[in-house]
Amino acid sequence: MIIKGALVWNGREFVQKDLFVENGKFVEKSNEPVIDAKGYFIVPGFVDSHAHVVGTGFSKLSIQFNDWGELFERDLTGEVVVGRGWFEEPDGSAVERLDRIEVPVFLIRRCGHKAFLNKKAMEVLGVKERYFVENLEKIYEYVFKEKIAEFYRVGEEEFLKHGVTFVQSDDLYGVSVERLLSIIKHSRIRLFEKLKPKDLKPEHFGDLNERVHVKGVKVFMDGSLGAKTALISGEYDDETQGVQLLTEEKLEELVRFCDEHDLILNVHAIGDKAVSLVLDVLERHRGHRIIHAQFVQEKDLQRAKNTTFSVQPHFFFEDQPLLEKVKVNALHYPFYIMFKAGVSISFSSDSPVSPCDPKYIAEHALKMGLSREETFYLMTEAGASQVGIKTGRIEAGYRADFCLYERDPLLFEDDPVAVFVEGVKIYEKNGSSH
Repeated sequence: MIIKGALVWNGREFVQKDLFVENGKFVEKSNEPVIDAKGYFIVPGFVDSHAHVVGTGFSKLSIQFNDWGELFERDLTGEVVVGRGWFEEPDGSAVERLDRIEVPVFLIRRCGHKAFLNKKAMEVLGVKERYFVENLEKIYEYVFKEKIAEFYRVGEEEFLKHGVTFVQSDDLYGVSVERLLSIIKHSRIRLFEKLKPKDLKPEHFGDLNERVHVKGVKVFMDGSLGAKTALISGEYDDETQGVQLLTEEKLEELVRFCDEHDLILNVHAIGDKAVSLVLDVLERHRGHRIIHAQFVQEKDLQRAKNTTFSVQPHFFFEDQPLLEKVKVNALHYPFYIMFKAGVSISFSSDSPVSPCDPKYIAEHALKMGLSREETFYLMTEAGASQVGIKTGRIEAGYRADFCLYERDPLLFEDDPVAVFVEGVKIYEKNGSSH
């Protein structure tokens, strides 16, 4: 394939040139067909280095709300009611109203680390707990099992329309590994899938095809700020310090498994104490990754250079109300500092916690002081290189994942008019996808 006359991003500027694609890669020369792209901008597709495709689809198909008054304005009928978005726990009157609903109601907190159940939901799951904290698997098994394929397709479409061609995802919501793999092998977007550590087998991992790479393991060292379970060296306003979900011995065991099978361990760590504990292990094992790192001890910056990080600049701005409830003597959301210090970081949305739109990430990265060029790099090549996939760059030998724009995409104002993965057009702005 020959793409003629486009303004192509070379990592520094746009240059008018022809592009050549063969067998899913950019090459030096190729043959017909010819695409006339004169007047269009071409950039590598965005790389979201940590998100949840299934969770994004679920979010689009469930009730989204920010407060309980907003929830009660919605249609709360059907065989099951599922929603996501609350910040504060419901008061007594809201609980009474939810308990009067005669079908199961599962309402997941915005962070995804806590959920509320009405009486009927407690009954169908056979539990006495009104709230689930951290371990939401029983809810996922009940809600996701029958619809996970639909959730994946809807989530995938949401990423594509914003020009995201590569998602590094974890999607084991209450289904077996085998069931998940049977769904994602048909993915249209490029996928780096991270599996949970339970019952892992070497045969679960590998490249399912040219687009789907099952080469990661995802674990949690702590929880979230909103649930007051992120592990910090200071304390929350209720004098707690968060929770440690993983021992050093177990983390060492998991990273050795990943080393042995050429996998990347991805460790969720938000609090500074959690980050330090993870670095105690990962500084001895290069090539693995910490996700979030919202608080970091200054003394840990140097040894962080042995590890890579997937971070979310928008969280700093979204989390301002939460920061009023925590005291910790550490660097807060130090992503600019880390990048300038030579620590390997990449940007991600953590969708559905936040929008999967790269323009939203970029808006907040720019407020942190990063340039447009730096921001674009951290949303493309940086994330791809962290997991060893040759995409995120327009250069011979790289996978041909790219987007066409009518205006300069580094303005971060528009969505693409067309999206290509492996050199194949899979999405057009008029709504048709392939």
